[in-house]
Amino acid sequence: MDVETMVAECEGKPAPMPLLAIQAFANTLDVEDEIDHLADERSFAAWLRRAGLASRALRVRRSDMLAARKLRDSVRALLTANERGEPDPTAARALGRLAQHHRVVLAADPDGNLEPDLHPVTRAVELVPQLLAVIFQAQATGTWPRLKLCENPECLWAFYDSSKNRSGSWCRMGLCGNRLKNRAYRERHRSG
Repeated sequence: MDVETMVAECEGKPAPMPLLAIQAFANTLDVEDEIDHLADERSFAAWLRRAGLASRALRVRRSDMLAARKLRDSVRALLTANERGEPDPTAARALGRLAQHHRVVLAADPDGNLEPDLHPVTRAVELVPQLLAVIFQAQATGTWPRLKLCENPECLWAFYDSSKNRSGSWCRMGLCGNRLKNRAYRERHRSG
C-alpha cells in the first residue's frame, strides 16, 4: 500500500493505518470534482495501482468493478451513518451480503497478531475481502465510528474525525464548514 499517496488523496484528515485504505477507497468517488475512479475497469485498475493496492499484473473484470462499487456504496452509506450517529440497516445488510460472498484473508505479523492482509492484489476480486478485513478490524478496535463523510452535500469526502468528542462533521472546517455555516446564516436572515 502506498501510504503517502493515500494520505495525500485524503487531504488533511487521514485515518490511521490500515483504515486509511477504506478512507481512500471511499474517496474513489469525488462528488465535488465529479470523478469516479470506479467508472470503468481501466480507471479502477489505475487507481488500485496508484494506491499501491495492486501489482502491475493486475487484472480487472467488470464483475470485480461491480463488486467494488457495491462495497464502496455500502461503505459510504455507513460513513454517513457514522457522521449522523444513527444506523443504516440497508447499508449494513449490503455489507453483510458482501461478507458472506468473500472469504476474508488475514496475515500474521512477526508476533503472531492477526491483521488484514493488504498485499498488492493481482486480481481486483481480491480487494473486496481485504477491505472487509480492514472494516472488521476498525470496528473491533473502535476506530470505525471516527471515519465519516463530510456533511456538505457538495463534498461528501471521507475524513477521519480525530476530535476528542468525535463531533467532527466536515472534512475541512475552513472550507466545507464555513460554506455550510454561511449558507445557514444567509437563509436565517432571508426568512427573518
